[in-house]
Amino acid sequence: MVDTKKALMLLAFGLSTLTVLFYITSTATTYWATYKIERSGASLDIHAGLWTACVLATYGGVSQEECESYDKAAGKVEAVLYFNRFTTITSILVVVGALVVAVLSYLKIVDLKVLMYAAAGSIIASGILIFIGTMWYVGELKNELSDIAFGYSIILLWLAFPMAIIGGSLMIVTSRMTDE
Repeated sequence: MVDTKKALMLLAFGLSTLTVLFYITSTATTYWATYKIERSGASLDIHAGLWTACVLATYGGVSQEECESYDKAAGKVEAVLYFNRFTTITSILVVVGALVVAVLSYLKIVDLKVLMYAAAGSIIASGILIFIGTMWYVGELKNELSDIAFGYSIILLWLAFPMAIIGGSLMIVTSRMTDE
C-alpha cells in the first residue's frame, strides 16, 4: 500500500525543487521581456532580463547581437528591477534553505515540527514575493510599451508561483499528518 504521507511529501519536495530551479533560470536569463521593431528590411529584436538587455540587429541577412548591463548602460536601475533582483535572489536562498531544513526534518535528523512549518511558510512566502515582483514588472513595462511581449523567464516565474504555494502547503499538510 502507498504511504500517503510519503507520497505527498515527495510531491512537495519535487514542486519546491522545481520552484527553485525556475527561480534560478529566470534570474539568470535575459528573456523577461521581448520587443521587435521592423522597418525597411531591417529588424531589431530586443530581449531583456533583470541584469542585461540584448539587441539583435539584422540587416540584409547579416545579424549582430550586443548585450549590455543596465548598470553600465543607463547608469541607474529602475526600482522595479532592484525589487525583482532582491526577490528572486532572496527567494532562491530561502527555498534552498527551506528544502534543506525540510529534508532534515523529514529524515528525523532534526525533529522539530516548527522547523518544517517554517520551511513550508518560507517557500509560500517566496512564491508570494515573486508574484508581487513579476506583476509590478509587467505593469511597469506595459505602461511604457503596450505591445511588449513577455519571454520564457517571466513565464517560468509565473509557473513557479503556484508550485511554491502548493509545495509549501503540502509540506504543512504532511507535517500535520500522523505516522501510521
